[in-house]
Amino acid sequence: MKTWILAGTLGVCALLANAQTLPDSQTVVIPGGRLQTIELPAHRHFMSAERFAPFRGGYELANGQVLYLRNAGNIGAMMYARIDDQEEHRIIATGSDSFVALDQQLAMRIDLRDDGSVGGEVLMRVPAEKLASGAIVPAHVQSMGLASR
Repeated sequence: MKTWILAGTLGVCALLANAQTLPDSQTVVIPGGRLQTIELPAHRHFMSAERFAPFRGGYELANGQVLYLRNAGNIGAMMYARIDDQEEHRIIATGSDSFVALDQQLAMRIDLRDDGSVGGEVLMRVPAEKLASGAIVPAHVQSMGLASR
């Protein structure tokens, strides 16, 4: 009797251990989380000019700057982003609501909500800076939330 209980317990443990180690092809990534890094995807997400159209325009960031998105072309959208009057960056879609600059200086996720409001965030690579005191602030990635459209 004890042997059967022990065998059953070991069988259940083996099944649980197997369930915890699924290969990557069987795991699920849940979109909509926070952006962590500015990286080019292994595979680009095609976005036509028509699908990009709702994203075009300006978005006020939480720090007071403005993110501008525009496109050129009618079939496969050539998409561009810039913050305020800074340099424009060519971007590609990494998902249905996320984009990354080809030069890896910007990444953004824009949530266009049904009620007309906008959410999301922008990651921007900030270069190293030398302060008046002589101290050096190293290059880093700054995260900014979208305040409004």
